Amino acid sequence: MTESETDLDREEDLRRLLQDAIEVQLAALKAGISFWTEWIEQTSAFVQTATTSLANISSEDAKTRDVLLELVDAGRASVRSMTEIPRNTANKFIEELDKLSAQQETKIPKGRKRAAGSKKSAPVRPRRTGKVKS
Repeated sequence: MTESETDLDREEDLRRLLQDAIEVQLAALKAGISFWTEWIEQTSAFVQTATTSLANISSEDAKTRDVLLELVDAGRASVRSMTEIPRNTANKFIEELDKLSAQQETKIPKGRKRAAGSKKSAPVRPRRTGKVKS
């Protein structure tokens, strides 16, 4: 193997490494966007319920006890949904990595041979199945 072939192999390995790093970073950013979107939606829903409940408490004809129970239930539901956000975010991250792995598998032809004496390319990330455990 010539020096120029070795240089080309190293260049290709470096290109693949940088591409993988960028893909993982993008998957993390997408999962982060998913986290904050879900957090905003859940927080907004609780704020709307709390605002309505407080307005009902202020009115003279509202049954204060029932309204307070509704507000407490909305608070519990909000906290429960907030605790699920990290798990949902982890699942989103894993799904993004799986999509990237699937795309890479379709790009790399089966049975591709490298030049004799050259190092093996980095292994393709294993496909993950299932969701993050609770």
